[in-house]
Amino acid sequence: MKLSAKGRYAIKALVNIATNKSDTPKTLLEISKYQGISLSYLEQLFSLLRKNNLVSGVRGPGGGYRLKDNPDNITIASIIKAINPDHARHVNQDKPDDAVWDKFSQKLNSYLDTVTLGSLINETKDNNDINQSDMNDISNYYQNN
Repeated sequence: MKLSAKGRYAIKALVNIATNKSDTPKTLLEISKYQGISLSYLEQLFSLLRKNNLVSGVRGPGGGYRLKDNPDNITIASIIKAINPDHARHVNQDKPDDAVWDKFSQKLNSYLDTVTLGSLINETKDNNDINQSDMNDISNYYQNN
């Protein structure tokens, strides 16, 4: 499993969609402006997220993207796997560093399969890391831009 900037951008974009209080889908342009991520980069990410059934596109005026499922059902591992498709990689068990890294990757993947987008958002809210005014700021930004 690869935890990269690409993964961080995908997770942040899905958090933005999940914390959207309005019923309207989020456009990639809105997410791009809010997060300071290039639009073409987001298009590539969302192509993979859509292909892996994590988001769905809404066409036409007022269109954009929505989560395909409840945030409590979307694991962080599924997001990472969607944007970093595993290519069958042969692990040489004769090389201790490869074997250790492979074992670590398996453990990390198992853990991230237990963490959902919804649990991260709720846990952060519960710990006051994101307060209500922060959530309102995100919603207001999207409504006004």
